[in-house]
Amino acid sequence: MENKESESKQEDKQIEHNCIFSKEKVNLGHQPEIDYVKALCVFLIVLQHIYQNFTSDSSEFIFMIMYVLSNSITPATALMLLMGIGMKYSRHHEIKYYITRGISLLTMAQVLYLLRETIPNLIAWWITASKLHISRALLVLQTDILTFAGLSFLFLALMKRIKLSDSFIFIIGIILNIGAAVLYTKMKSTNNYILSIFLGYFILTDAEAYFPFCCYFIFVAFGYWIGGIYQRISNKDKFYNLILIFCLPSVIIFHYLRFNYDILSLLPYTLLECFCLMPGPIAIIFFMSTFIYLAISYKINKMLKGKTPGFITHLSKNLNQYYFISYVITVQTSVFLKATKGEKYPSEMKQGTLYSFILIIFCRIVIELNDKYIHFTITTLKNPMRNYVFAFIWILSFISFIYIYPKVEIYANIWNNYLNED
Repeated sequence: MENKESESKQEDKQIEHNCIFSKEKVNLGHQPEIDYVKALCVFLIVLQHIYQNFTSDSSEFIFMIMYVLSNSITPATALMLLMGIGMKYSRHHEIKYYITRGISLLTMAQVLYLLRETIPNLIAWWITASKLHISRALLVLQTDILTFAGLSFLFLALMKRIKLSDSFIFIIGIILNIGAAVLYTKMKSTNNYILSIFLGYFILTDAEAYFPFCCYFIFVAFGYWIGGIYQRISNKDKFYNLILIFCLPSVIIFHYLRFNYDILSLLPYTLLECFCLMPGPIAIIFFMSTFIYLAISYKINKMLKGKTPGFITHLSKNLNQYYFISYVITVQTSVFLKATKGEKYPSEMKQGTLYSFILIIFCRIVIELNDKYIHFTITTLKNPMRNYVFAFIWILSFISFIYIYPKVEIYANIWNNYLNED
């Protein structure tokens, strides 16, 4: 009798091994391939910001590599999708945690905007009286990826409160994406900049709205839904082989048609509008692109026998810190050079790739020094000091906006390339 039960269990295990998915959650540990993709996204983000702010030189070989990578995987969409998966693997699933996390991310976004745009541009305006700087100083209220992430946590807290299933949350993400695209065709301008800024947190407007919540939540929702499925993968080799077999040709064909036949012109949006709206068909391509990179990362990690390089782990673990520090330094330096050397100076700089590597190394040094000696982050402050600091950041943001708004004649945003001439 015992032998028969033992044989039956062995047969069940063999069946589970041959299947890609298990009935139970079996893939619950650390997922190294996610670290690889996060690290790649950090590298691409720093590289993109350097090239956008400092150089128009496209002759570098690494620039061409970056161009190919950036068109095959958009760092923002990949990180949003991975954020959704990460929520499933997090130790914290409480509604209170989601709310706290959402408020923290929204507040950190305001710190970023103050340090990245408002304060340096205000100082530059006081010195030079340039309309460019006072216009860019108004970017204290905008929709960047940290703001989007904060709104996503708050929205998911609401979804958890009313106990919606993962699949239904994904359906809501699809509905929001379609609704935002349809609404944009009906209402491209509110004729009121303040109203456009507020709506820009949720839908695409003529103000600064880089990652509107309704357009991009589909990535978090998909990641959140697929994260539950991901936990039931019992055979990653087969899973990722199928990803490469079906997704890789689809993505290659899409980009071939995109560059040779301009298939995006079939959509009723410009290329920039497509990026901000992220309509369904394009979103699907970036879903597949992210999983292609996960598949490649899984195979690389397997070749390394599961030993993830330390720099990969550090980039992944400290993703927000790298993003925050590198972006602040990049824009502040750009503002300083424009104010002292002339508006066109940053675009004349060379060796953007070298500066990117130097900046990544510098960020790592700052992060490690803080972790070892200072141990300071705004989001880990204890109450009541945390509440005081958060309140101060938001009050400073609104005071800055009220002070700057009457002085602005032309509003800098994504649509006019932030008033940059190049």
